[in-house]
Amino acid sequence: MRGDKILWNDQVKLIISDVDETVADLYVRAEPEMIQELTELLQEGVAVFFVTGQGLKSAQWRVIELLPQPLRSHILIGHCSGAEVWGYNSDGTLRSLPFYSVYNLSEEQKKKWRELVQQLVKEFNLKTYHTMPVKEFLKQVGNNPLSVMLEDRGPQITFEVVNGYDLTPEQASRLEATIPEIHSHYDLRVPILERAEELFNEENLPIAPHLAGVFAVDFIVKGVSKTTAVKRVLRDGSVLASLGLTQDDVSDPNRIEIWGDKFSTIRGGTDRYMSEALPSQVRSIDFREEDPKEFMSGYNVVVWSGIKHLHNGLLEYLQSRPK
Repeated sequence: MRGDKILWNDQVKLIISDVDETVADLYVRAEPEMIQELTELLQEGVAVFFVTGQGLKSAQWRVIELLPQPLRSHILIGHCSGAEVWGYNSDGTLRSLPFYSVYNLSEEQKKKWRELVQQLVKEFNLKTYHTMPVKEFLKQVGNNPLSVMLEDRGPQITFEVVNGYDLTPEQASRLEATIPEIHSHYDLRVPILERAEELFNEENLPIAPHLAGVFAVDFIVKGVSKTTAVKRVLRDGSVLASLGLTQDDVSDPNRIEIWGDKFSTIRGGTDRYMSEALPSQVRSIDFREEDPKEFMSGYNVVVWSGIKHLHNGLLEYLQSRPK
């Protein structure tokens, strides 16, 4: 559903952006055209804060390392949904410590967490694979809903339930797990999430399971959220200064913009949490064709009005700006 034509915001000073399917497709590097546009944007003095469910290494390999090193000082990465926020030195090298981190579990807690994740794998008869592009994954596993990609990102462990998030009633009935119908969907992630919550609570672990992305379930340290990470950055003058920004630069809603592709409150959209960290007037552009009726009330979330969508839609938007 498209509304009025969306024009480039020439007042923007700070972009807060998702990565997966917004800047790059899942588990692949950003395309050269995208890197060229982001390079030009950084050269124009616009700072970019990537907030992603992916880990730090993934964000670096897929996007940051492709950008010219001298420009990286204008970039922040909030990885694992904001569990940590990292920045770059003036020479473009990664800082030795994050600006912000909530990953402070004991070694015993980290070990127990991973044991319980393996227990979930066994209880649900999941077959796990390392992460890879979705097309490659589907070639390997077909449409088996119990085949999942598993990745340990440190502050976050993720299942990518590629074939199990939108099951037919017949598919759901063939599984051992009881899958409730929610908004006319049968989602294997729901019983996994519920069982994970039981296990983590029994062991008094500060880990929370969340639905994420289109087909992911994340197990992440409690208290982590994209909202918290964005708020922490915007109120920390030293972090803003590292990007070449001031509090005045981010006090005007027109000088900030959010890019994402998952804003639906019904389908577990996590990019809306970035919007919640900011004044409701800040424009959030959804590059997925989602129904605006599912967006948060009162927030300036708009669906990209162009022909293309997801990362191709963002590229279309970037290429539309005056040069």
